[in-house]
Amino acid sequence: MIYISIVSFVIGIVFEQVFGMGWSVGVFVFFISVIIYFILPRDRKYWGKIFLLVGISLAVGIFRMALINNFPDAELAKKVGEKVELVGEIVEEPDGRDANVRYVVTLENSKSKILLIANRFPEYKYGDRVKVSGKLDLPKNFEGDNGLEFDYISYLSKDDIHFLIWEPSLELLENKNGVVTKIFSALYSLKHYFIAGIERVVPEPNASLLSGMIFGAKQSLGADLLDQFKIVGLVHIIVLSGQNITIIAAGVFLLASYYLERNKAFLLSSITIFLFVLMVGLSAPAVRGAIMAVIAILAKYLGRPHAALRWLFISGLVMLLVNPTLLLNDPSFQLSFAATFGLIVFTPLVARRILFITPKFELREIVASTIAVQIFILPLLIRMSGQVSIVSFLVNPLVLPFTPIIMGLGGLAGGLGLFLPPAGWLAWVPGIVAYFFTGLIIKIVEISAELPFAAVSIGALSIFSIFVWYGIYAFLYFKLTPPGLRPPSP
Repeated sequence: MIYISIVSFVIGIVFEQVFGMGWSVGVFVFFISVIIYFILPRDRKYWGKIFLLVGISLAVGIFRMALINNFPDAELAKKVGEKVELVGEIVEEPDGRDANVRYVVTLENSKSKILLIANRFPEYKYGDRVKVSGKLDLPKNFEGDNGLEFDYISYLSKDDIHFLIWEPSLELLENKNGVVTKIFSALYSLKHYFIAGIERVVPEPNASLLSGMIFGAKQSLGADLLDQFKIVGLVHIIVLSGQNITIIAAGVFLLASYYLERNKAFLLSSITIFLFVLMVGLSAPAVRGAIMAVIAILAKYLGRPHAALRWLFISGLVMLLVNPTLLLNDPSFQLSFAATFGLIVFTPLVARRILFITPKFELREIVASTIAVQIFILPLLIRMSGQVSIVSFLVNPLVLPFTPIIMGLGGLAGGLGLFLPPAGWLAWVPGIVAYFFTGLIIKIVEISAELPFAAVSIGALSIFSIFVWYGIYAFLYFKLTPPGLRPPSP
């Protein structure tokens, strides 16, 4: 019943976000389901309960989405196109790019946030209270390199960002020194120190690839190489996504369980996830991805995927109750949930069909997990990118089993690279090995991206197409999975 309820709740959110008909539709659905329940004869009360549960869940989803007050500040909206002077606090880690840096500022006396696309220098940091001067503008949707329109307005609005200012003048007013600010500032500083430590011992572009794999800091990788990673369907290893965290967590657990007891392997992989989230600054996408990654490895640790699947749905429900706009507007949430679901449900199905791969070192399980995740997130990736990477099903199983090792080497090199000689010289040992493996990945990506038909553009998928695609997955799953291995009705 819990799956039916949660899926109906999600459909209610989608319906309201797509059609925007308001809470009155939820009231109508609720009363219709109650009426049908009471008028059904006694021998059909079971189906009446199902219909009532679906109706109530749909109504709750519609209500929750309709209650979202995710609109720009009306007074500030009147000043769009004008030069303004505003005061606010930088509330996220600055996002440094090659040509500029992006700050998210929460304004005083306003519920809205502003995105600032500013010059690289002078630099400001998380927690700084600043005065902002510049022309106030609204975000606009834009066409990406794949020719598809990216809904930038909705993407920003999920975080209450409704305005932006290009090349503003900034003046530092105050350095915040609260406990929370100090904790996050320390975490961000530690992250940058680690990246600097990696750069001391690993040349570019390998250093940027390592930083991207560990922290999601892909901006310095270069546009050409970044495009090649997209073509071969491997860009997820250098962005901070739940898909990446899930695959890495599963890889750490499976590799560790080959050498350690399963409870120790579970502890080690959980600690790895916790440290990773700390190092990236406890950002919301990382925390959500970490929760789902823990659920994924819990399924493997307990050997009870059905229990983990139930917890996955419950955790997704809680996240959507807090912010239902994540469902359609946050690619990180979508990939996190889909990757974890695919890993839990489809890995056994894939593993039974790749018996030619050796089970030693948990290699068959690692490859099965990778393929299962790739298959299940494919519709979402096509919707986001508008293309299908033909070579991704070869490149991902080839590369991903080594990513936990590479990340471990990169973290060790970065940590040791923080020290001065003589301890600092030790960083060269893992740094050289990491340089070799990252160089191998780069070469595989470059060769694969040059293959004919490495990626095929097919355009974006509609939401209806996504539902149909996953409906086909459901049909194939129940067709190919023996009844005893299917999830029981909770």
